[in-house]
Amino acid sequence: MERRNRSRIVLVVILLAVALVGAACGSNDPGNWEEAGDDGNLYENFQKACNEANVESGDSELTDEQRALYCECAFAELVEYYGGEVMENGQITDVVGAIEGRDFEAFKDLESDLRSDPEDIPSDIEAMLAGRGGCLEQAT
Repeated sequence: MERRNRSRIVLVVILLAVALVGAACGSNDPGNWEEAGDDGNLYENFQKACNEANVESGDSELTDEQRALYCECAFAELVEYYGGEVMENGQITDVVGAIEGRDFEAFKDLESDLRSDPEDIPSDIEAMLAGRGGCLEQAT
């Protein structure tokens, strides 16, 4: 995979983690997607940070429209992968019966792992964001 795509993946995944932590500031540590999204800032923080990071990274060749599509897709895919669902009204809810090991707690574990080693992105997450049919391809 090209280095520029990989760095974009790193930025997006880390930005979701930062958005999650930022949304939890001043309150208890969220235990599920609903709690994480309750203050309404999780989505907006992610979109803003994703767009800014993919402009400031210096290797982004996405147009403004493509970047917006990519960030929208990345947010929805990551939430869904980890047992959440972004509703039409923007609310985030937990999916009943999420796949074991792919729930909100697993997302928090990923966030912790990426803080230790930002390059250690699970291959399934990498494929989802930048692989064939992934968010990057959908946006371009």
